[in-house]
Order: sequence, then structure tokens, then C-alpha cells
Amino acid sequence: MGGRAAAVLVHGLYHRPEHFGPVADGLRAAGLEAVVPELHRGSLAADTAAVQAAVDAFDRPPLLLGHSYGGSVITGVRGARHLVGCGRGIPEHHSWKLIPSTYVVCAGDRAIDPALQRTLAARCTAVQEWPTGHSPFVSRPALVVDLVAALLGTVSSRT
Repeated sequence: MGGRAAAVLVHGLYHRPEHFGPVADGLRAAGLEAVVPELHRGSLAADTAAVQAAVDAFDRPPLLLGHSYGGSVITGVRGARHLVGCGRGIPEHHSWKLIPSTYVVCAGDRAIDPALQRTLAARCTAVQEWPTGHSPFVSRPALVVDLVAALLGTVSSRT
């Protein structure tokens, strides 16, 4: 894909790519590239391979944003510029140990206890806490667009 800064948006188990539509549209309107690969391929390894293919299609490392289960998927992908939302699961390798990462704690989340989120966030390089529920890309897409655009404008690649 082109040489513009890019983001790969990775949905969770109970969402589909179209749930990231407002965020992807907002990023594109800001002059950034955004893709949302389809998951639900039967295993964490298969979903990770689908996201890896999306990453490999870019000519430079994109930012990866993973929501819920999507956070587990992105931790196993190589060649990212930055990770947002390192989740649970056991990927084949742990990119969050080598790549700058930001965890967004959703303080009003009723699906994943915010206390657990804060524990998971401790392993990331940066943490933001928002007063949102489990899916801020649905309820507050502008917050997500602003975060991704800011990270793409200030984060340098370590690949």
C-alpha cells in the first residue's frame, strides 16, 4: 500500500470490521490509511496470520489497534510501528516486549473489569484511561481517531 502513515484496526470476538467504520473513515479523512481485516478464522493463530497479511501489505510499519480479543491477535504480529490494546491470550511471540505500546483502559467497561485492564496495561509503555464502556470505537469514535492520529504523528518505528 501507499507510503502514508497507516493503521490496522483489529476487532474483537463480538464485533465485525464495520464496527470500526467510523474510526477508519475518520482516519482516512485525516489523510491516513486504515484497514480493518476480518477475524473469526477459527483460531488465534489463523486470526494473527490474517492481520499479519494486512501488515505485510504496507510498505512501512503500521500502527496496530486491537480491541479486546483483537489485542491478543496484535501481540503476535511482527512489523508493527506501535501497538494499542495488548490483550489476553497466548500468541506465538510477544511483540509488545519490543514495540512501543499504548493501553486504553475503559473505566466504564462491564465486559472486562477495569482493574484487570489496569494490570494488563502495566506492561505497556503508555496508558490512557477513558470514561467509556467496552467499545469506545462505537460509542466515541473521535477519541480513537484522535489517539491513533496522534500516535502516528509522534511515534518512531523500531523495526
